[in-house]
Amino acid sequence: MRRPALTGLPTVAVVAVLALSSARSASAQTEPSSSPPSQASPAFELPKPPPVDDAMLAPPPDAPRVIPSWDDALALVRRQSPDYVTGYQSVLRAESQARLALSQLLPTLSGNASYTHQFLTEQFSLSTTGTGPTFQSPAADVFGVGATLNVPLVNARGIFAQRTATRTVEAAERSFDDTRRLIATSLVHSMLTTLASTRAADLNRVGLRAALERLELAKTKVRFRQGTALDVERAEQDAAAARSTLITGDESLRQAREALGVALGSTVAMSAPGDLDLGEFEKAVARTCKMSTDLESRPDVVAARKRVEVAERTVTDAWLMLAPSLGLQSQLAYSSEAVLAPNTTWYVEGVLTVPLYDGGYASGTARDARAAAEQSRQALTLTRLHALVGVAQATRAVTVLGASRDVAQTQRDLAKSIDGRTREGYLHGLGTSLDLVTSAQSLRQAEINLVLLEFQLSEARADAVLANAACNY
Repeated sequence: MRRPALTGLPTVAVVAVLALSSARSASAQTEPSSSPPSQASPAFELPKPPPVDDAMLAPPPDAPRVIPSWDDALALVRRQSPDYVTGYQSVLRAESQARLALSQLLPTLSGNASYTHQFLTEQFSLSTTGTGPTFQSPAADVFGVGATLNVPLVNARGIFAQRTATRTVEAAERSFDDTRRLIATSLVHSMLTTLASTRAADLNRVGLRAALERLELAKTKVRFRQGTALDVERAEQDAAAARSTLITGDESLRQAREALGVALGSTVAMSAPGDLDLGEFEKAVARTCKMSTDLESRPDVVAARKRVEVAERTVTDAWLMLAPSLGLQSQLAYSSEAVLAPNTTWYVEGVLTVPLYDGGYASGTARDARAAAEQSRQALTLTRLHALVGVAQATRAVTVLGASRDVAQTQRDLAKSIDGRTREGYLHGLGTSLDLVTSAQSLRQAEINLVLLEFQLSEARADAVLANAACNY
């Protein structure tokens, strides 16, 4: 893809050279060779090319919203980033499940109340003569209240499940730590991409202006018979390529701003400030995420290791389905019309539950849990491999991109020098318009490459910190 140049041709100097050349040509055609110099026709000035004015040279509109600093970006992440909120809610869900597991080990108390009205009743007498006391059965209206207390005494599976739930919470917390690390990495890239795209869009406009100035120069030379139609067509081709690059660059800028908005949980396109200090930005990222030299402390590795522990405990939990349990139950009840019993009753009983046969449910669950545990162990191995390679690549990228940036700096300086020499030679009749256009295109490409590598180097430095870091925000 062609890239824009930073400078145009000095058209005033070109016009001066053309004027001098045209004057000498006119003098040679109108005066004989024997005429004295004092009788030469006076030189005339060529008109200057019209100033470059094009609608596409207008600067791109500013982003609807600018994120002032790294801390402001993190504040938006905490408040409305879908990934951040989802990760935080995952931790809350794990804590809720741990509380549910604990509830299986705590006493439960329930109360009840009832009212019964009988429509069909009969009167009975305890005397054979019918003169003794009578009673109604069933009672026409009965109300009762009661309370039941259940106290688990021995519940091996419940105790084991509660400890497993605690490890599940730890795994969720470490997963959330890794989510925050990944969000920070993505946020760094999105913010720097908006800056790089903005700078590239500015360079594209500088390149288009330079191409249009060359086009006007070529047209001026043709009007005064100092150039050819081929020169104009080459200049027009170069201007068209610069326009195409500008259109593509502006769309990349819009997409980069929209991507930053999405990363921050907003439909509004956003951008980092144009005067962002890259050095201070890198320091702010390093303050948020602390780098560690221990690979095993990387959040995703810790989370994978915790998931292996949970999966292995699930195998034991399956067999504990067959473990007996012992509980204590007590009930206090009152009935307004008790039959052959006092109105108020209270009892306590111990309940021993012994599973005898479950149809193979426990063994099937244990087989499934063993397979899941093996999958978790393989996932841990893969996570370690990715972490090891990722840290090595992130560290190496700083050196590689630093060297590439230095080379790009040299290439840009050479391209600028070659472009200047080419223009100077072209003004003095050396070289062709093809040389002029080629040097301009090379300079535009070198300028864009240098700008992109500057921002890529900042991204690499941040990635080197974030590759094995714990982010606290």
